Amino acid sequence: MSPSRAGASRRSLLATAGLLPLGLPARAQDAWPSRPIRFIVPFPPGGSTDVLSRVIAERLGAELGQPVVVENRAGAAGNVGVDAIAKARADGYTIGISTIGPLATHVSLYRTLPFNPATDFTLLADLYEITNVFVVNPATPIRTVADFVGAAKARPGQMTFGTPGNGTTGHLSTEFFARKVGIELTHVPYRTGAAAVQDLIAGRIDMMFDNLPTIIGQIQGGQIRPIGVSTAKRWPGLPDVPTMIEQGVADFDVTSWSGLIGPKDLPHPVAERITAAMLKIGSDPAFQARFVEMGAVATVGPPEQLRRRIDAEVPRWAEVVRASGARID
Repeated sequence: MSPSRAGASRRSLLATAGLLPLGLPARAQDAWPSRPIRFIVPFPPGGSTDVLSRVIAERLGAELGQPVVVENRAGAAGNVGVDAIAKARADGYTIGISTIGPLATHVSLYRTLPFNPATDFTLLADLYEITNVFVVNPATPIRTVADFVGAAKARPGQMTFGTPGNGTTGHLSTEFFARKVGIELTHVPYRTGAAAVQDLIAGRIDMMFDNLPTIIGQIQGGQIRPIGVSTAKRWPGLPDVPTMIEQGVADFDVTSWSGLIGPKDLPHPVAERITAAMLKIGSDPAFQARFVEMGAVATVGPPEQLRRRIDAEVPRWAEVVRASGARID
């Protein structure tokens, strides 16, 4: 055997034995993703965040080539699930969704949080907005904001409002409204928005602000009556329902929004690929139309867009929490 052929043969044997690593791809470095991705939703099944997240997860899975599996981790108005995202291994196999609460309002509502919303996450994409809808039981004579305010002023502290829990956007929206119009209401927190809606239908509570995707079916079915939407402009899915501003509640512009996040220190190539996939999904007219049907508006944008949203909301809701006394210890 010639020296050159002997050398080539020796290199081949070394490579086969794993003793010649240079230039050879390690199997541990298989391209991401090579297995299913966990998608943490910090609320129970059936609520607006869960329903919309499942649409997002399905589309992400198709785009990334691996299943994106929803895992519901409810508790503490989203804090439990979002904390699980913060503490997950930063390898791209755990991501999730956060609403306005854990990322922006809870820093004022809670004395302590198990995570730092400013530093413990990789922001991946802005996702969507939801209007909160002021709803009542259709058996009541209340048809406008003025009707409700008049009734509440005649019975200070006796009229009740339900929410999916302390610190949710439904809670803060109602506190904001009550402060704006000068009325006193009694808060009745529930474990889920669905439970609050059922008590509203049964006449056990007087009103609530809730995310439209949670109650769109009951509105369409006539089980509850929409009085006003919380956004500055009329909502695409409820064009006949006036805004709170139209009904005299000045500067009442409130949305619930959500963002796609991962644990901090997510590798840049992984984060960039997730963001690119989400931006592609968000540009699809069919995806946008599906969200409108479900009561939301897709606002899919890059991490910088989500960061601007957070930075604007933190000081705004800090003032609402301070003025309303809605702090949670």
